[in-house]
Amino acid sequence: MVSSNLKEKLKDLPTTPGVYIYEDAGGEIIYVGKAKNLRSRVSSYFRLNLDKSSKTFALVEKTNDMRFIEVDSELEALILEAELIKKHLPQFNISLKDDKSYLYVGIKSEKVDLDGKATNIQKIETFRKPDTTKYQYFYGPFPDGGSVKQLVRTLRKILPFRDCSVAKYNKYKKLGTPCLYGHINLCPAPCVNGSAIMPVYKNNIKAIKSILSGKTSKLINALEKQMRSFATSENFEKAAEIRNTLNKFNYVRQSFRLPAEYIENPYLLDDLAKSALEDLVKIVPVIKQLPTRIECYDISNISGKEAVGSMVTAINGRIDKREYKRFKIRTKNTADDFFMIREVIYRRLSHETNEKKNSWGLPSLVVLDGGKGQLSSAMEAMTKLNLDIPMIGLAKKEETVVYYDNGFYGINPGVDSPGMRLLINLRDESHRFAQKYHHMLRSKKIFGPSQ
Repeated sequence: MVSSNLKEKLKDLPTTPGVYIYEDAGGEIIYVGKAKNLRSRVSSYFRLNLDKSSKTFALVEKTNDMRFIEVDSELEALILEAELIKKHLPQFNISLKDDKSYLYVGIKSEKVDLDGKATNIQKIETFRKPDTTKYQYFYGPFPDGGSVKQLVRTLRKILPFRDCSVAKYNKYKKLGTPCLYGHINLCPAPCVNGSAIMPVYKNNIKAIKSILSGKTSKLINALEKQMRSFATSENFEKAAEIRNTLNKFNYVRQSFRLPAEYIENPYLLDDLAKSALEDLVKIVPVIKQLPTRIECYDISNISGKEAVGSMVTAINGRIDKREYKRFKIRTKNTADDFFMIREVIYRRLSHETNEKKNSWGLPSLVVLDGGKGQLSSAMEAMTKLNLDIPMIGLAKKEETVVYYDNGFYGINPGVDSPGMRLLINLRDESHRFAQKYHHMLRSKKIFGPSQ
């Protein structure tokens, strides 16, 4: 039987990545899990028709309370989950409490043939504690083997490495073709590519050591510095390699934080969101108070065809996908972004002035993807509805914030401030959401509705 307290908590779960923690009636932690979508993952436990003899049924029966910690990315959730399991040793995560069952991540060197010379090349693999003497570096223990294996797989997508035996290495060297991992870019394949790839490979291993040691910020700063140095010396190929590594890393990492930060402050993301809102009040003159509901808009079309508008929303500084809306442009079939943004803003805000329509809640700040033209057009729609809401544009080229205060003005606060990062994230997300809808409409027109 699910307690009433737990039922209420399940209703309010966010749809963000995070870690969930189950407790028994005595307040003891009995299970720690990770999720890409906390609401979907946690709710699934209590909707399933479970086998009464299963471990999951026993877990659900014993769970009296639940808490969670939101994080920014799946990678953070993986690392935080492993840290919490290691710290609390929950009974449903670990079937054997013997330290021999714990999994480690190890890095060791092996002599292999590289361009005809016996050369030490490092490899990464997971192992159990009795094997620690074989490794130059090892990290752990991680009581949950599934989590650490997923962590290693995630890192490998960003920073490819070898994990093969010497025999396997020699086999593919003789064949003159890489194994499957080499073909799908999960290994740089030194067996066939030789010493040419070793500088990049060594950097990959070094980066993985930094990540597993919790030195991520230093790693990112070092890579960015190296990239700028190559660009300054016009070694654009090397600069592009580092840029691509950073992009892949940022894709899964977003704003990577260490487990200790979340453990010390489970509400870290809420605090950071509030800091971003406070920063917006400081840097944008027309924002006079914390904008608790920010809506950001973008238009997507090709020569006016299948034109759409998107609205993405941040509640208290946190993007909330439940509040997204999309608009199919009704009154224009030629390219005119100004006219289209006017239509979208008018239709959206009319929900708040028309009693027959359901209110979505008035925004406390409207952000537009664009500059003076988009802002002027959107303000016309707002004025027509007799509303007065702070409204700004965000022009991509220089990340200029455009606003109106008895005249149009533009400011460039810099992309590193918390407020600007929030605006840029909203603008990029509105662009992605608009394009997704536009592509869906184009596909329907070309191929017809899916069956």
